[in-house]
Amino acid sequence: MLTKDTISDNIKDCQYAVRGAIPIRGEEIMREIGAGKKFPFPKTTPCNIGNPQAVGQGHMTFNREVLSTSLYPNLLESSLISEDAKNRVRAFRANSSPLGAYTGNSKGLEFVRESVARFIEERDGPAVKANVDNIYLTNGASEAVR
Repeated sequence: MLTKDTISDNIKDCQYAVRGAIPIRGEEIMREIGAGKKFPFPKTTPCNIGNPQAVGQGHMTFNREVLSTSLYPNLLESSLISEDAKNRVRAFRANSSPLGAYTGNSKGLEFVRESVARFIEERDGPAVKANVDNIYLTNGASEAVR
């Protein structure tokens, strides 16, 4: 079982350095490239702050469809929205407070955490039993650290 005593010292000693030495050096290199210094690459790509489009990932259309339709439910009737997104919106509406309301649980919506637990168990096999009470949903790493 994972406890304070059994967790790796590397984890205990890690730092949340989203603005740490590596991204700072990347910015320095970009300034040096701009000043004419040659490197074996033409540019750096900052990946410390969740920058998937900078490395070629497409836009997250599904998430946008779900959010848009959650905000404007009339889109449930639109052919512009995928059926998968519509089904997700219907599930949210059936299992949660109206969009923008507090969830009532700082861990996140229970039915979503249950879905995450099922995913973990399906992905990792029958030996893993994910506990929904140990799953926390956040708006990102910075929010989770706070």
